[in-house]
Amino acid sequence: MKSIGEYKKVGIRVASLYKEPSFKSELVTQALLSEELLVIDKNNDWYKVRQWDSYESWIHSFYLASNQKNIHDKSIECNTYNLLETAKSFLNVPYLWGGKSRLGFDCSGFIQTVYKKLGVFFPRDASEQIKSKNLFKIKYSNIKPGNLLFFANGKVINHVAIYIGDGKIIHASGKVKIEKLEDNIKLFNNLYKIFSIRDMAQD
Repeated sequence: MKSIGEYKKVGIRVASLYKEPSFKSELVTQALLSEELLVIDKNNDWYKVRQWDSYESWIHSFYLASNQKNIHDKSIECNTYNLLETAKSFLNVPYLWGGKSRLGFDCSGFIQTVYKKLGVFFPRDASEQIKSKNLFKIKYSNIKPGNLLFFANGKVINHVAIYIGDGKIIHASGKVKIEKLEDNIKLFNNLYKIFSIRDMAQD
């Protein structure tokens, strides 16, 4: 039966997706219940899939379901208050490389998940998120709650966080946490660029 070019639907709450078709491979991201995945390759019981954000990885058929009804997350109004409340609702969720759910987040997975709930769609990785058309660069002196801060080692983007006001950020580092940016000297010194979100209502 043909599978390449068809869509498969996630059948469990959170599915792990891997770099290669093996459970011993690196976990690179996650897919959520009822998410539709475009099949672009197959290897035994593994499918190489493309997600809504164009991210490609491998998923085992164990995580997939057939004939499942669509379940869509309802997006909430895109304003600063809703953004910060959504971000804070994930406080203390543990860090997980490749994670983007309540089971665990990496820094860019946290950003993608939070903004997606507000109907703002970012790529999977921080190095691609910084290129998003939803963003425009601002100066540190103009920073406001809800702005995104990108950090880099040289010019290699390696971290991203949300500014929440009073010099504090919320981000996934060890766990989802709030801390004063200037107290984290290493992170502060690696601050690369700051962006505001287009069309976000300020509350």
